[in-house]
Amino acid sequence: MWAEIAKRIRAGKRFIVTTHIHPEGDAIGSEVALATFLEDQGKHVTIVNSSSTPQNNRFMDPSHKIKVYPKDYRPEMLSEADQVIIVDVNNWSHVGPFGDEIRESSTPRMCIDHHQGVDADFADVVVSDTSAAAAGVLVYELIRDMGGDITPRIAEAVYAAIITDTGTFRFSNTDARVFRIAMDLTRDGINPFTLHRQVFSKTAAAVKLLGAVMSTLEYTSDGKLAWIHATRQMFDSASADYEDSDGILDIVRSTKSVEFCLFFKELPDGRVKVSLRSNGTVDVYEIAKHYGGGGHRMASGMSVNGPMANAIKTVVDAARKHIPA
Repeated sequence: MWAEIAKRIRAGKRFIVTTHIHPEGDAIGSEVALATFLEDQGKHVTIVNSSSTPQNNRFMDPSHKIKVYPKDYRPEMLSEADQVIIVDVNNWSHVGPFGDEIRESSTPRMCIDHHQGVDADFADVVVSDTSAAAAGVLVYELIRDMGGDITPRIAEAVYAAIITDTGTFRFSNTDARVFRIAMDLTRDGINPFTLHRQVFSKTAAAVKLLGAVMSTLEYTSDGKLAWIHATRQMFDSASADYEDSDGILDIVRSTKSVEFCLFFKELPDGRVKVSLRSNGTVDVYEIAKHYGGGGHRMASGMSVNGPMANAIKTVVDAARKHIPA
């Protein structure tokens, strides 16, 4: 599975690593683990993302090496790179503005991902394993396959990636494979309690936003479908960032009657980001795919046109058709 990527890594000297817009723990952890491994092999690595690193994941980048496009970007970073490695995303719409630069360049591309579907022109080499609980799982297995050392920094980053995408081993993607890796990482010296606190710590603004968002909770179809929303005014009133909304939808998802749920978040450009979560009976990837989004059967995302009221009506009406009888 790793032969071609390993071959290109060994041959290359300069690499760009990137991920999806609005990165979370799996995206940042996968990038940091991969970049650290490449640097340990004597490679020159630059991480460039379309969005800044969330506050609760900045501990993985203590030296502030992760660059944000376009503020920190210089064209030679891409033109002089031997390869671009894209992790935890497989379509251009979710890479963000930096994706346009990558797509227009002649620099070869590799992709390491675990989501369903992949854009046909996304990369020259794609390793996509939808059975992997996190992209961090795949990065860990690549490093092991290439005989790399799991240093403390790599171990922390991979563990952060795993607990993010498994919801600390609570989600349906949690399996023996991910538990084995977690056991190995613990043996390598990571501190699960400390990392949990770092990854899932909440700011005062996030707690304030939580109250406002939960007050918007609505149900339909005997409580099987639920949705919440957050407007820009709500973010501003709470002095909250986009990342402060992470985890709120999982509270709704835990409601006994809920089969699947939606979170509508107004973006600065007026579009609305929609996060979709299922408790197993609904394939939310099929809904997201219809709107140009992506993800997994149990967790997906997409963007639709605003304003908020129109977005909610359109998507909720479409979602009702997927409610099990």
